[in-house]
Amino acid sequence: MMKRLLILLCLAVSASALHAQGLKDIRINEVLVDNRTSYVDDHGNHVGWIELHNTGYSSVNIGGAYLTVKQGDATRTYRIPKNDARTQIAPQGYVIFFADSTSNRGTFHTNFVLDETGYIAFMDQGKNVMDSVVYDVKAQLPDVSIGWSFHPKSGELTFGPLAGITPMQANETEETLPAAEKFRQRDPSGAVMAITAMSVVFSALILLYLFFRTIGKTMNRATQKKEQKTAAPAAATAKTASASTDQLIGEEIAAIAIALRRYEEDLHDIESHVLTINRVARVYSPWSSKIYGLNNQPIRK
Repeated sequence: MMKRLLILLCLAVSASALHAQGLKDIRINEVLVDNRTSYVDDHGNHVGWIELHNTGYSSVNIGGAYLTVKQGDATRTYRIPKNDARTQIAPQGYVIFFADSTSNRGTFHTNFVLDETGYIAFMDQGKNVMDSVVYDVKAQLPDVSIGWSFHPKSGELTFGPLAGITPMQANETEETLPAAEKFRQRDPSGAVMAITAMSVVFSALILLYLFFRTIGKTMNRATQKKEQKTAAPAAATAKTASASTDQLIGEEIAAIAIALRRYEEDLHDIESHVLTINRVARVYSPWSSKIYGLNNQPIRK
């Protein structure tokens, strides 16, 4: 039994939270304080009215919620009945409450009027304010409503006088052209668009070129520094080895020079046991002379 009570309590809390979440989509969209010749109620009377707009994309039932106004220090509150199917506002839908201080005429007739107040609030069942508007009663003109609309210069959503009353519909009566259409009207030939597009493309290419060029130079510098660090020890070792090699070669050259000098001064060896043979730079040789040939007859005496 206790579990069932807990489950029912959780479901009730969840349903209340979902209902409150849906009520946050409700906005006070338009208000007409001094109604003389415009929109009439279901009894044909010209009275002030409040338009609520469901800005969400799911239906919201506002039954049980409150409409509250302030009259000086006093507060007047109207509780919206729950048992009326018309309080279910469709997605992006609208509903109007007539502020004629005759709540006995039906669900959409409040117990207050608008020409004695300057503050309206829409509250949930816990009387938490979901939306509210403030206006100056003395500044209201006959048959001129106030509501939310986009400012023509700043483009911001503001609450103020509207160009015309728009009950049960959006407050924007003029067609809003898309930005692309506005640009097309300003540049019918497309020249500005073409120049802009080419400028963007070439600027992007130049930036890419500079970017990759900078990266390449940075990488080359890093590589050169690395090579210099690697080559420094090898160069020092080679220099040391070269110095040692140069000293050794100098000694060898000195020894060779001395040997050549001695050879030029004395071509013959003085050793008795060494045979020295010198090359003759002449074609004639006694060994090939015919006068010493063996074919000559011996001299007879």
